[in-house]
Amino acid sequence: MQPPTGDGAALVFLRLDGALGVAGTFDRTTGLLTPTRRTWRIRPVVAERRAYVMFSGHRHGVELALERFNGWKRASVPLLELGRDHEASQSADLLRGVAAELERRAPKDVGAVVPLLRAQADYLMGGGALRTSPLTRRLGSGGALSGLATGWN
Repeated sequence: MQPPTGDGAALVFLRLDGALGVAGTFDRTTGLLTPTRRTWRIRPVVAERRAYVMFSGHRHGVELALERFNGWKRASVPLLELGRDHEASQSADLLRGVAAELERRAPKDVGAVVPLLRAQADYLMGGGALRTSPLTRRLGSGGALSGLATGWN
């Protein structure tokens, strides 16, 4: 599944878990990453030099996260979802757009995130399978993301 990127002012992240809807937006004008789901800790974060950008993984996927104030304020949106009967990814155009915006705004650790976003976009444009994509291979190979489910047929 390749969701659309949205209009010129915002990049739109769709839910990838099989449900319809928007998971969040990235405002190109302000740099604000706004997740749809919010709690006292999960809320909009601006991509700026004081924020940290990172990938976070869970059993069935990978998210892009921006964090401020030592984790007390965090925004995350899905990039990749791998389930037994369901695979989905944000579009290559969206990944490229987010990579460009992050590079321009230069949050902390952007050098570790942008190349992988671009590699994932290139891989998707080439028609590669999600379970063997750069994001899955790199983040699913060990550490906190070693539980990423990639071996189902």
